[in-house]
Amino acid sequence: MTLPPLLLDLDGTLVDSLADIAASANHVRAAYGLGPLSHDAVRGMIGDGAALLLRRALAELGEPVDVAAAWPIYDEHHREQCTATVELYPGVGACLEAWRHAGRKLAVVTNKPEGFARRILEHLGVDRFFGAVVGGDTTPARKPDPAPLREALRILDVSPGDAWMVGDGLQDLRAGRAAGTRTIAALYGFRDEGSLRAEGADAYWTAFGVEE
Repeated sequence: MTLPPLLLDLDGTLVDSLADIAASANHVRAAYGLGPLSHDAVRGMIGDGAALLLRRALAELGEPVDVAAAWPIYDEHHREQCTATVELYPGVGACLEAWRHAGRKLAVVTNKPEGFARRILEHLGVDRFFGAVVGGDTTPARKPDPAPLREALRILDVSPGDAWMVGDGLQDLRAGRAAGTRTIAALYGFRDEGSLRAEGADAYWTAFGVEE
């Protein structure tokens, strides 16, 4: 039996990267004379791409936030920070290995810039498992727009109806529905369980690869 292809979000789904994202966001805040945010505060800012993360992290400065000026500060810091403490969630390595042996097609579809995503996957030694890596800057639009998912499906050469989108964010579930895939909500990630259940998904994982 052929296993259905999976499109997997990165932050909060495959990896716990909260501490590294918070460190870089707080590095930018310090450059603007602002104090550090807690990890819990940063958790709620993650998921919609680096530009929105910076807008949210610098919201105290008032509108509009000049993301173009803040981005180089974040970019330079996160190039090294993105691999400082990041870890795979429990069970990820074993699942990926088993799926590789079973011939399952896998892709990463994240709103994180593609360069950071590839750096993390290589650092953790799991890049070889993925036939495609689509980041927030790979296509003109980011999740919840379906364009990144469609690009991953094109590269994997699979149809939407055969694939599942797995993610811990509302944007993952919405992008999956818009692209015509089935959806799996990762309840162990950055988003609170109540929001994910209210949004609705075709299936739910209580831990990576573990369906409730």
